[in-house]
Amino acid sequence: MNKVHYFRSDIQRLIKNYPIYLAVFGVAVSIWFSLENYAFEEEMVNGNVLDTYSMAVNLSGIMIAYAFCAFSYATVFCEDLENKYARYSINRGNVWKYVVSKAVVVYGSSVITMVLGSLLFISAIRLKIPWTSDFGGQDMYLTGMYCSLIAGEHYWAYIFLCTLQMGMLAGVLSLAASFLSMFVSNKMLILITPILIQQILLEYRGKSWFSVMLIYPNLNQFSTDIQYFLTVFGCSLCFSALFTWGIYKKIKNRL
Repeated sequence: MNKVHYFRSDIQRLIKNYPIYLAVFGVAVSIWFSLENYAFEEEMVNGNVLDTYSMAVNLSGIMIAYAFCAFSYATVFCEDLENKYARYSINRGNVWKYVVSKAVVVYGSSVITMVLGSLLFISAIRLKIPWTSDFGGQDMYLTGMYCSLIAGEHYWAYIFLCTLQMGMLAGVLSLAASFLSMFVSNKMLILITPILIQQILLEYRGKSWFSVMLIYPNLNQFSTDIQYFLTVFGCSLCFSALFTWGIYKKIKNRL
């Protein structure tokens, strides 16, 4: 069995099961309740979408969204090992192809879950409030990355890039949860792993650009937008590859 067949099987497994759809809704709800009391006020935060979204993703409630991203597919390795499906599947191909295929889907499903859930939240609050308002200015966004999109009023594009970068972090955290599943079988512990790691990263993030805050465009300054995006993507890819390699080595030793 080649990588394409593994990948096709994983995609079908993902879309035919309910967790991915529940996770998307869960992300939207998590972001909503991250606003705390603001979520139930008519004008929410400063009466505009940009400030409301920025507030929501910077409060502690957003960590639950990362757990929902892991919920979509991060437990696949431990489930396969428990059900003896891993050995059967690997015998039809090899360990590396099996692990890489599932790691790609774990990462990709986390990105998709974060993006769709966030856009669902944005669509809901956009029905109530405008993108910007007189007393909720654009200054903080115009000093960060992707500011040209804000200046050009391409708000959906700006939000998409923000959610995509959060999805990249979610992908890494989900793979970290998958790696942990090689050592523990408690699914609840696996699913809260992204929350624990996120909290640790926030506590010990330091002052350099190389921290969990890298994903927030309004907090960073790079030479160009493309350099910034590639930096975020590169960091996400490197850590994802590291966890994928760890999963591969662990499964290979267990078989």
